Order: sequence, then structure tokens, then C-alpha cells
Amino acid sequence: MKREATPIRIELPFNDAAGSVNAYLFTEPEPVLVDTGLKSEASWTMLQAGLAAASLSVADLARVVITHPHVDHFGQAGMIAAYGDAEIWIADLGLSWLLDFRAQWDERLDYYRDTLMRPLGLAEETISAITGYMSQLEQACDPVPAERVVTFPVESTLTLGGLSWQVMHTPGHASMQTCFYQPETRQFLSADMLLPKAPTPMVERPADGARREPSLPQFLHSLDLVEALDIEVVYPGHGEPFSDHRQVIQRQRQRIETRTTECLQLIGAGYHTAADLLDKMYGAYPMQYRFVGLWMIVGYLDLLKANGLVKERMIDGVWRYYPVNSGR
Repeated sequence: MKREATPIRIELPFNDAAGSVNAYLFTEPEPVLVDTGLKSEASWTMLQAGLAAASLSVADLARVVITHPHVDHFGQAGMIAAYGDAEIWIADLGLSWLLDFRAQWDERLDYYRDTLMRPLGLAEETISAITGYMSQLEQACDPVPAERVVTFPVESTLTLGGLSWQVMHTPGHASMQTCFYQPETRQFLSADMLLPKAPTPMVERPADGARREPSLPQFLHSLDLVEALDIEVVYPGHGEPFSDHRQVIQRQRQRIETRTTECLQLIGAGYHTAADLLDKMYGAYPMQYRFVGLWMIVGYLDLLKANGLVKERMIDGVWRYYPVNSGR
């Protein structure tokens, strides 16, 4: 494997819950960075140190490629653009988030607060803690000048490290998630689609007039796509690179199946709202991070509904769930 075709991992700080986030550097034939970390003094310092270890600076970067528009993956793109001439590349379906993250994020938080969380039965205290934490993420990125942005279509190819990488659209964790696969060297830049531990399938605001797309079923479909690939090494968005991608996928499927079954059993035992299930299954999570468990609960419920195992009823403004054979 050519040295220039092997990405260099640059580990950057994120938060107490997620630990660190990875950026990946290709040095030849031109310096290209895949993802940037979120905007913070500590992350900026470590990014510069990672580049310096390869005898590079921010100003030397020719391109920055964003896998998906979450702040821990693109938050420093604006700063990189300000300190050099790098183009910022992103799939066309993520462009609006890169250019105007704050407006998009505010719309999503309004959806969470007003449309999603209250009907799921969450207490106002929980809603305030979750949305309060999320609102802080707006400060973890800077806008990227539109004239510096280059878009690419999904299911296309990108040149990284002198080789052609296939662009794959793998929704689940994020509807705009892209990954990059190099078939000759069997390398896979998985971003947050495939991690050592299963990523959270984020609930996203649907387009006006549209129904919400269930994220966890999408994630399971994306796992099927990735499992079929011939991969020697996976470079994830968080955690160490790994090689046993099919075993990792099998473990994650089994974990999701086990927790979905547990969710169904709890519904049968009288935990009829998403809030009840959240307290029971993820009650140990700090309040501001409770959304991580909530998205999993929503995903389990989506799977149970799709498989015809639970029914959903709105009672006093709150969705309640019952086994199909309960007679309720």
C-alpha cells in the first residue's frame, strides 16, 4: 500500500460523553484533510500539532473533505478557510448545513422542543436540559464562505492520496452521512456510520409536510451495504482504526436486536411512553446527554412498529405504545 494513500489519523478533543473525534490527513500528491473536529481552542491546537507532525500547516491544506455536517466533523472548516486557501468539499445534500448551520440547527431544535419531545412524554425539565445543551453546539463552528465550497454528488468518486475513492451515501446516524471506500487498497473511511460502538441514529426534522424518516432502520440498511464490502481497515470518525468490520457489524446488529426486544418487554410490563422507556433504559445518562438514549428509544419503537409488534395511540397529547396482542 502506498504511503501517501494511507490516511494519517489526527485525534482531536470532543466532549466528556464522546471522548475524541478523528480527522484524517493525506499528505500526497496534495495535502487533504478529511473532517476537522469542532471549533475549540484545544481542538485547534491539536489539529495544528497533527499537521506539524507531517511537516504541514493549516495554510498548506489544498482541500478539506467533510463526511457529514455535524459540528464535531466540520466545526473548524471556517477557521481553516480563514487561515489558508483550502477548498471545503461536501456532498451536495449537506451544503445548506455547511453554509448556514445555525439557522438549520435552530429549526431542528424548534422541532425537537415543539413537535417531537412533548408528544413523547418528556418532562419540561428534561426538554430544557437537552435543548439547552444542544443550543451550545451552535458556538462550535464558524460559517464557511460559499465561494470556498465545492460540492460532489453521492455515489461519485473523490481522489484522496492519489487514489480514487468511492463516495457512499449511508444514512442512519445522519441523513447526510457519506463514507469513502478505496477498493484496491480495501480501505474504508467510515466517519460515524461504522464505529467500534454503534453510533446514535439521530432523529432529524422532516421537510415541511413530510413524515419523519426512521433513522435506525436506515442505519441497519447502511450496515448491510458496508458489510458487503471487502475491507481490510476501517478508519472511523471516533476511536481507533479496526479491521474486523463484519464482526463489528454483527455485534452491533445483535445489540440492537437485544435492546429492541428489551424495549418490547418493558412496554408489555407497563412502560408505555418513550419517556418511561428512556428513564428505565437510559436513566444513568446525565440529563443533558439524555437525547442519545432518546434517539435509541425512538429507533427501537420505529423497528417494533415496522415489524407489527406494537401499536401507537395518542392519549392526552402523548404517544403511548402497547403490544399488538394486549387488547389496548
